[in-house]
Amino acid sequence: MIFTSIDSRIFINSLCLLVAIFFVNEIYAAEGGPCKDYGECDKFKYSLNDMESLQRGAATYINYCYGCHSLKYSRWGRVAKDLQIPEDIFFENLVFDKSIKAGDLMTGAMSEDSVNWFGVAPPDLSLVSRYKGDDWIYSYLRAYYEDSSKQYGVNNLVYPGTAMPNVLLSLQGNQRLICKNIPIIAMNGGEKRDESGNSLVKEKCGFLEVQEGTGTLSKEEFDTLIYDLTNFLVYVGEPIKATRERIGWYVVFYFLIFTALASLLYREYHKDYNK
Repeated sequence: MIFTSIDSRIFINSLCLLVAIFFVNEIYAAEGGPCKDYGECDKFKYSLNDMESLQRGAATYINYCYGCHSLKYSRWGRVAKDLQIPEDIFFENLVFDKSIKAGDLMTGAMSEDSVNWFGVAPPDLSLVSRYKGDDWIYSYLRAYYEDSSKQYGVNNLVYPGTAMPNVLLSLQGNQRLICKNIPIIAMNGGEKRDESGNSLVKEKCGFLEVQEGTGTLSKEEFDTLIYDLTNFLVYVGEPIKATRERIGWYVVFYFLIFTALASLLYREYHKDYNK
């Protein structure tokens, strides 16, 4: 009975350790900032093995974001190598300053006067996916709307009062806040109805709607573009993440085998001890 109790504790402790190792990354990723007026952040599932998505995301970032936001912990050559883009093609199509070398950091080109232009210096985005969360980024980039009271004519539901203009406006189109009639929910979870059986509704505002024909991309195409851009920022935040997760499966397998062998070995030692 003593053996059974000790053996069970060893197994339970090992199992708890495995669960902690397996889920610690998901727990950390879930600590992104709340999405404010937007409500619950849209769920984002990164795919760091999808090279085409990462390549499209890198192109979007460099063309639309890099002019203001540096990636000072990344190097041009490392990005090209990790994204499986031949260095000559990468530098020819995505690096506009021909004096830049493969080993140079992606420090950006924004001058110190940016504080006067925007009221705040555009932050470096190397680690934005680590401290904000990928769900937050994915929601933020899709939550701009028209607001004539703001300096750049736009605001954001996820980050109200943001100082960043909507640089993807021409792609997405003009997005506005609208009101909709939604059903009134009864205490039992069903819809309230009148004597004729018609659903009772109330007006609720805060919904986002893109004006048709104002953007060059459809909603699906724009969502894909934002997915690729967010996917790239997740990669930049931890370039070795895909490798770490792959090795992690081998570590979990090792712990399972080790736990089983240690348990069997303990049984044999315990038998000899009780003779």
